[in-house]
Amino acid sequence: MSGKVMLSFDVEEFDLPREHGGKISVEEGVEVSAEGLKKILELLEKYKVKATFFVTGNFAKCQPGLVKRIVKEGHEVACHGVDHFEPKLTDVAQSKKIVEKVAGVKVQGYRQPRMFKIDYKELEKCGYVYDSSVNPAWVPGRYNHRKEPRKPYMCGGVVEVPVSVASGMRVPLFWLALHLFPVWLYKKMAKLALAETDYFATYFHPWEFANLKPYGMIPGYIKMNSGDALVARLESVIVGLKKYKFITFEEFVKNYKGSLK
Repeated sequence: MSGKVMLSFDVEEFDLPREHGGKISVEEGVEVSAEGLKKILELLEKYKVKATFFVTGNFAKCQPGLVKRIVKEGHEVACHGVDHFEPKLTDVAQSKKIVEKVAGVKVQGYRQPRMFKIDYKELEKCGYVYDSSVNPAWVPGRYNHRKEPRKPYMCGGVVEVPVSVASGMRVPLFWLALHLFPVWLYKKMAKLALAETDYFATYFHPWEFANLKPYGMIPGYIKMNSGDALVARLESVIVGLKKYKFITFEEFVKNYKGSLK
């Protein structure tokens, strides 16, 4: 499993304005994410790279055509709850039901909105094979997972696949890092993660690749290098890591699971 790169995208309704006192409807939030998702799919097609898309029930119901496009273009569809702003325990089952119906494929994986704590027993009961809701780092105001393993591990019958962090201080290499770090530094840290754990897994949100200028209530550091600028940055990362094999989370877990038993 040496040298595997897993890109993933949390395909949710853009609800960040609500976190900062603004108002936005589910429908408008879905449109913002749809704008960014189209750019991502074009970029991945350009380089023949496959990725995993964790989709909310709200997005799947509003944009069935885009969800079907994800599958048609050879990517993996997984689940990301139902309503991104208000996650519930029942979402684990309901999300699977909605997304599988829209996508027309069996879903293997789950990611909890905002990387919040997940009930592994519920995941196993609903038939999920893996989860990727752990960022083994400290993100102020969200979670502190610095003591969590950096490599995949079993939680009952479910494989937990942590996303990648830089060694030492466990600097997150998630979406925000690509906004804020110089691209050369991000790529260097990604390669270090590959050397240390044999894989690099990261995640973004399609709304980051859309035009965020109309949403003045969200922090400037999130809007920095967003939209087309982020498309260019992600393209640079893909080109910089092309010597490694890009695979989906489902492919990774299928090959990795045997070593965890």
